[in-house]
Amino acid sequence: MNRRRRNAIPKNYAESSDLDSDNDNADEMKLTQKASKNGIGKMFQRNLDAVIRSPTSADLEQAKKNIKHGIEKLDQIKKDLEQTRERLANLEQQQEAVQRDIDLNRSIVSTLRALPDEVLSIIFEFYIEGYTEANPWVLMGVSRQWRTAAIQARRIWSRILLAHAIQVVKNPHGRRRLGYEVCHTVPLLRKALDRAAGAPLHISLDLGPPVPLDVPTDADTISRQLVKTLEDSKAYLGIYELETKNTSIECLNRIEFDGFDFPALEMARLTTSSKGLNERIKKTSSRLRWLHLEKSPGDTLDWNLSGMTHLIYLWLSGGYGSVASGLETTNMIRSAHCLTELKLWHLKLAPLSGDVSVSIPSLLTLELYNTDIECKLDLPKLQTLIVDFSAISNSESPLVLPFLTSLTIRNCEHRGLPHIRATRSLILDISSFSNLAPTLVKIMDCMILPGHFSVHALRLATRYIGPESLSDILAKIPHLEEFEFQGSIGSPKTFFDDMAGHSLTAKTNSSKRDPICTSLKKFKLSISPSVSSANEKAMMRWFKTAMKARQKGRYPIKEAFYQDGEVWVPVL
Repeated sequence: MNRRRRNAIPKNYAESSDLDSDNDNADEMKLTQKASKNGIGKMFQRNLDAVIRSPTSADLEQAKKNIKHGIEKLDQIKKDLEQTRERLANLEQQQEAVQRDIDLNRSIVSTLRALPDEVLSIIFEFYIEGYTEANPWVLMGVSRQWRTAAIQARRIWSRILLAHAIQVVKNPHGRRRLGYEVCHTVPLLRKALDRAAGAPLHISLDLGPPVPLDVPTDADTISRQLVKTLEDSKAYLGIYELETKNTSIECLNRIEFDGFDFPALEMARLTTSSKGLNERIKKTSSRLRWLHLEKSPGDTLDWNLSGMTHLIYLWLSGGYGSVASGLETTNMIRSAHCLTELKLWHLKLAPLSGDVSVSIPSLLTLELYNTDIECKLDLPKLQTLIVDFSAISNSESPLVLPFLTSLTIRNCEHRGLPHIRATRSLILDISSFSNLAPTLVKIMDCMILPGHFSVHALRLATRYIGPESLSDILAKIPHLEEFEFQGSIGSPKTFFDDMAGHSLTAKTNSSKRDPICTSLKKFKLSISPSVSSANEKAMMRWFKTAMKARQKGRYPIKEAFYQDGEVWVPVL
């Protein structure tokens, strides 16, 4: 069927005058609408014709009047605005004054003012002891009552630091460094001892080499005078904590400690270079329970700790930048029978002859950093093991730890992983700067799959791990209940598809399968700051989608969080 064509009448627009008039009207309409839309005002709309066409003399006169009137009105607006600002500033000052008055009256009716000075003193003591950087001088500046209570609290003045004058000058906080009263003269030390009379003392010796070297040459004399003052006042009898880490070897060797006894000493941070002081501590400190000993160049860690029956915490360090090794260190650790916590840094424990093991029956926590253990260990009650850039390669047989509940492995991909057998379910924490997959695979093959221990909580921290590797590893931990991941996952959708049990983009349920970690109850995700924004968005998107899909399935997850700054935000 043929459609009938319409006959069009041609029109010559070049000879038509309607086109120009239409354009003129359109332009005027657009300007009028724009003026009305932008709220330029009635004044502009009234003179719109004069703006478009050539102005007449009357239009010019009217425009000049409008300009004059506008300037006068603008000046008045500026004056009103300035007056308003002054009034606002006045109101803000009044508000601050009223708020100060309210705060003052609230402090008057505060229950703290009703507390006796004795109770305040006890509160101050707990505050100072619980916070290492607490400053008693801050407490004295609150009120007269607090000043009185602070002076009566002897224990808050027990932190005394002996230093050279040049170190006090260089220190921006002067006498208030980290809560210590810095004493660089004998009168200051005597005043500090009188203020803390009867309280257990915390003494720190910061008598290192003066910097710069052109300071007065009587620095050693002042150091000996300060230590002599401690001896003459018998203040050493009340020393509860002693630290000499920041004192030079030369200074310690020139000071005599033969007249010192330490019957009250319980905590000590020492270096092997202070030989005279160390000998006095070993002979007279029968109550020592906390010891940090750092090896100086050329020395050995060879203390015999069998007589220190109260020692429960031991931290041995071979010095930064070097690793101390030898049978002396192994025998020293072996002699500490009552330890509950042991930290070994920059050390190498050599094996003992005759296949003898290092046995510490009461040890609960062992932390290793840059340390190689080649000797046999017998730790029947160990609960927490931290292996950081270290190796435990004592023998072919596994390290049996029946009470182990927490295992942390950090940056050990290039070192020998500990071969551990534990009967309890563990909290496993593994972190690495590089790809974490090889370390996980080795732990799975050597310890988890053979049944040497089971894992109910797993935390992984790494820069990158492939989705297939992570899915395969988690699928082999059937009883995993808590999982926390920090880092980046390549192709995150693949992993979260496995976590949900189906493709998250599929429109049908034909591809459904059992998800990995069917016992999982809690999932926490923290994306590393080094991850690209595109990868971060993808991980967050598929994480939220997978958690919501998992909640609706047969194996729901009860809690799911992602980290936003320092806050954990729930997803479900």
